[in-house]
Amino acid sequence: MKIHIIIAGWDKERAVWGCTRIGADRVYLVVPEYLKHDIDGWVNEKTRKASRELKKKFSRYFPVKFVPVIYDDYVDCFKNIIKVIWKEKEKNNEVYVNISSGSHVAASAAIFAASLTRCKAYYVIPERYDEVFKDESRFVSYGGKTIVPVPLLPISGMSETEIEMLKLIGKHGRISAGELAEKGKQLFSMPTRSKFNYYINKLEGLGLVENRIASGKLHTRVTDAGKMMIEAFN
Repeated sequence: MKIHIIIAGWDKERAVWGCTRIGADRVYLVVPEYLKHDIDGWVNEKTRKASRELKKKFSRYFPVKFVPVIYDDYVDCFKNIIKVIWKEKEKNNEVYVNISSGSHVAASAAIFAASLTRCKAYYVIPERYDEVFKDESRFVSYGGKTIVPVPLLPISGMSETEIEMLKLIGKHGRISAGELAEKGKQLFSMPTRSKFNYYINKLEGLGLVENRIASGKLHTRVTDAGKMMIEAFN
């Protein structure tokens, strides 16, 4: 089966154009959740409205399901998208990710999720743009509100030991190297402090954990990129 994961936006035609050309048996639309603190709620509501219209129009051709995410939360987008990917790949389905429209944060998270799971990602170039934007004084958005850091993930494979140690650190939130060595003894046939230090430093080099000295002890915690890797391998 061919599965498409589409980042919902205002470009309804670009959203389904790939489905009609590639073929689709099921479609997931990544849409913004309802949030009480959503300052510019009309933007997300317009996206949800476009998604509802798209679902109504195309459900006769293929099932369309919504995947609610927090559009400006990179980790939440990644977590929910990769859950869908793993679920479909476990059924040996072919998964495509469409990043033609919608939130750039969600699209970036989707690209990383597709990279980690070896999915196919694509972008649909529109046939034309609305001429209202020919006017140089008209813009899609104005100013800036906040910066959302985009964690960079190591696309190369990780060893089972690295994955299990990352999960262990994530489970305890913030843990000292000594505590980690004690709780993770089962990771090695001959556990030594030097082995744990080696992997802690390696995970830090990959950007998956952050190490700090507190009260004379080395403490480590999982970064946002590390949290996404844990989600990917859970």
